[in-house]
Amino acid sequence: MSKGIIPEMIAEGIGTFILVLFGVGSVAVSVWTGGLSLWPVSLMFALGVTLGVYASGKVSGGHINPAVTLTLAVFTGFPWPKVAPYIVAQFIGAMLASAAIYGFYSGIVAHYELGAGLVRGAPGSQLSAMGFGTYAPNPAFFGTAEEAFAQVSLVKWFLSEAFTTCILVFGVLFLTDQHNTSAPSANLAPFFIGLLVAALVAYEAPISMTAMNPARDLGPRLMSFVFGWGEMAIPGPRGGWWIPTVASIAGGLVGGAFYRGYYRAVFQAYDTETPEWEKKP
Repeated sequence: MSKGIIPEMIAEGIGTFILVLFGVGSVAVSVWTGGLSLWPVSLMFALGVTLGVYASGKVSGGHINPAVTLTLAVFTGFPWPKVAPYIVAQFIGAMLASAAIYGFYSGIVAHYELGAGLVRGAPGSQLSAMGFGTYAPNPAFFGTAEEAFAQVSLVKWFLSEAFTTCILVFGVLFLTDQHNTSAPSANLAPFFIGLLVAALVAYEAPISMTAMNPARDLGPRLMSFVFGWGEMAIPGPRGGWWIPTVASIAGGLVGGAFYRGYYRAVFQAYDTETPEWEKKP
């Protein structure tokens, strides 16, 4: 018997809240205090994803990512009437987590801005706003001057974000495919999905801070707009505020199309046929 959409929305909201609190919160700690380097931040994202999926998976499937929800609806038969409620819940979870981060760290970020000579909302303040949304190139690595922007064009930003999300969604699909008999068992798939996220963050973060999730970027970005970053949040210093959202959705759909159109058939074939070397003479 159907239990309704509300419990599933609550589960998606809680799962996304955990992801953003741990993942985006670790970026905030790294930027505003210098307490974490890239690899610990990557591991915090892994922990956030893993716990977020475990917290929501039994009830909602543990999407915690609009790019995943849309891809599953297009390619796996996930019900379309659930897509909008799931995405709304994911954004609410992300925004609430961002509000919690700011609530506890507001004094710390203000002190950081004072010491760094940053005026919130003015050019250059993406260096503190990156504790919420993503920017390209990563201001912590390359700064905020025009010569930094020249190193990563808007096109490269879009393609890099789409590429990493494509790999993430492809990984989610092969780690959870019932025909892939070598996939993690005993409910370990969320753990390995988290490790995949950690690897992708560590690889791509210098380019564009690795959103791979519209809720992870746009939710915190909207809250940073409210918290005073204004035009540094939306439209952003380069007008690219939409890139992490659109690129991650596009990348997820490409990953889903490749998996469902080609790669899944490989697992199905090996799941239903006995390899030649196992056949008895």
